[in-house]
Amino acid sequence: MAAAEVILEDGFESGGISMDRWTPQVYDAVNGATLVAASGSGPVGSGEYALRIKLEAADLDPRGKSRSELIARFDTGEIAYRADYGVPHVYTFSIYLPSDWQPDAAEIVAQWHGKPDEDENGVDLEPFRSPPMALRMTYIEDTPGSGTGVPAWNVVVHWDDSELSTDDPNSVHLVTILPPTDASADLGQWVDWRFEVTWDWRSPGVGNIRVLKDGEQVALYAGPNAFNDDAGPNSKFGLYKWNWLTLSIDLRVAFYDDIRIERTVAAIPALGTAGLALLLGLLFAVGLARRE
Repeated sequence: MAAAEVILEDGFESGGISMDRWTPQVYDAVNGATLVAASGSGPVGSGEYALRIKLEAADLDPRGKSRSELIARFDTGEIAYRADYGVPHVYTFSIYLPSDWQPDAAEIVAQWHGKPDEDENGVDLEPFRSPPMALRMTYIEDTPGSGTGVPAWNVVVHWDDSELSTDDPNSVHLVTILPPTDASADLGQWVDWRFEVTWDWRSPGVGNIRVLKDGEQVALYAGPNAFNDDAGPNSKFGLYKWNWLTLSIDLRVAFYDDIRIERTVAAIPALGTAGLALLLGLLFAVGLARRE
């Protein structure tokens, strides 16, 4: 038998963003990650509060990319919770994209990122790489080559079984597990996502992904879904945009609520009457032996 261990569960009902549970990667310290209230500016998925993520083209990380994200962590002693390979995980969250969201170049709204291996001095042995899995917003063109179209959901996987990844892009495998899917009807609405994932970089291995949107399966994949790293992927919720192609688009806003991460752990088998009697007998015998 197995049981679920909750790593993180946050609907932001404390009225604040807990630094015990989140590590911010936000480059607008004032407005990049804030809360909205149902009694105020909303929208809220459930309860009173939801997370508002704001991203502008000028909100640049050290690599010059626009980013406003929160990284989930299990305790304050770590920057990020990193999933174990081969252990089933479930990630659920709700996301709200405003009704005026205009399609542009692909951008990430949630991602699970790897950590390059390091030497004994903490220096990266591998280059920066794409995330093992990402939920993205992109677009479907009205006509091929037009560059215009409707917003679309998209889920992609990157993996590499090399002991150390290199700058050679051919060593990293890209798998599209959810092709661009029209998201027009989802704008201005809360959308519930569920990702059931077992991380594994090996082929063959136990890697698999099942994606549900509003309770319906939209993607199923069996195969490698990670990099051959010492530590597994983290979990990041928010916006990351590496290209701003449309001049009229320089601001993105998204809302998140009811974020939950859980992993499967082995459970102690239940003992029947005979098994319980045997266990008590053994404990009693050990106690007597210690007295002699």
